[in-house]
Amino acid sequence: MMKEISTIAHIQPFVQEYAQTITDILDLYVTIIDEGGIRIGGTGPHAESIGRPIPGGSFFREVLASGQSGFIHRTDSTRVCESCDTCSYCQELATMGFPICKQGQVVGVIGVIAFTSEQRDRLTGNSAKFLTFLSHMSSLLESKLLMLDEQWRLQNQVQQVLETVNQKYTFGKMIGRDKNFVQLLQKAQRVAISNSTILIQGESGTGKELLARAIHDESGRKSQPFVVVNCPSIPENLLESELFGYEAGAFTGANKAGKKGKFELADKGTIFLDEIGDLPLTLQPKLLRVIQERSIERLAGNQTLPVDVRIIAATNRDLEKMVREGTFREDLYYRLLVIPLTIPPLRQRMIDIPLYVDYFLEKFAQPLNKGSFTMDERLRHWLMNYPWPGNVRQVEHVIECLVTTAKSNVLSLQDLPANLVAEEGLSGDTPSLEQQMAEYERHLLKMYIPPDASLEDKRQAAKQLKISLATLYRKLEKYQLQ
Repeated sequence: MMKEISTIAHIQPFVQEYAQTITDILDLYVTIIDEGGIRIGGTGPHAESIGRPIPGGSFFREVLASGQSGFIHRTDSTRVCESCDTCSYCQELATMGFPICKQGQVVGVIGVIAFTSEQRDRLTGNSAKFLTFLSHMSSLLESKLLMLDEQWRLQNQVQQVLETVNQKYTFGKMIGRDKNFVQLLQKAQRVAISNSTILIQGESGTGKELLARAIHDESGRKSQPFVVVNCPSIPENLLESELFGYEAGAFTGANKAGKKGKFELADKGTIFLDEIGDLPLTLQPKLLRVIQERSIERLAGNQTLPVDVRIIAATNRDLEKMVREGTFREDLYYRLLVIPLTIPPLRQRMIDIPLYVDYFLEKFAQPLNKGSFTMDERLRHWLMNYPWPGNVRQVEHVIECLVTTAKSNVLSLQDLPANLVAEEGLSGDTPSLEQQMAEYERHLLKMYIPPDASLEDKRQAAKQLKISLATLYRKLEKYQLQ
């Protein structure tokens, strides 16, 4: 919880200037005391005792305790002054005190004091006006304290954001700071201990295989095989034998001893079916049967072989749409969708870009023995704001190219691959502040508003950005993000 600045001692320089201003206006001496009875502001004779406690039993201590204003017309004829430690040598002839409150709590006292007969007469003759004046001055001090609390609150929020931003979450070789991405990694870590089938969805280059391997390494099967099957890379006529194996003589050119398939090789471990959306429709029933029965039959075999595997599938395709179009079996889709994990694209978590840039910079610099690399500000700005359609894999390839082809250890825009330079229309001119701010605003909106955002998503984003929904729509239209 944020600690509020309740004491006016935190604004002592302002308080002293305040006291001097009141003295200049009223031609009376002023003292301002905090809730601990310490004089933090004073003019005239009291200027010398700033930072010291006021006397025990004094009038101002009574105002502090009661929270009520008071006025002593003559200090030599009032009982209040008799209990003051300095009663015998006090030079004050009359005094007026008003409590300083913050949200109903007394946090100090503001007082005016007469040290001459003329001052006493003026204070006595205008006591009602002076009390009203002190009331206003007390309210101004309260406003200053509340404003300071708000400033402190905002600074605290910024600090919390910075602390959150500066904290990265690691799961296997997956790293991130973005809140939604971190939540995904945390969910993946929680479900790793189970044997449930997992479907990882995400665009190409987001790290689906890395996530699958991290889940395997966190599971009870980590000491067993992790077998990868890239469905599109295997010819359709060989895919069945690759998955389920074959017996001797199954087809011309087959191994005379037969061959184990990927499911048998993954027994007791994990099989990762990458790009499952490319699995031929003819093979989908056989995969469904394996999932249901946890057993396989080799090609040309007549024996059922039990397999104990954890299945993790991944795809960059919209399987739900494929189900509607009849190109992917609905029953298989739901068998795979026991635990869905969706990796957001990098353009929706741009806060993670610096992590990957620095990671790959170090990764590719070390083997070259060129020492450390740095980037000039224009290149770093470009990297942090580029939408990265190829996601993390594209970041990796670009940084590898930068480091490998660099002419010096200071990387600049001129070191970018030619295709990116042409794509972005980069020139040697430094963008103006207005252009940079517009580019930042555009990418910030892209972070909050994904392409498929619903009206409710936009309402929530407008609330988080503290702008109206109408303003949000104007900005989305301005940057062609509708």
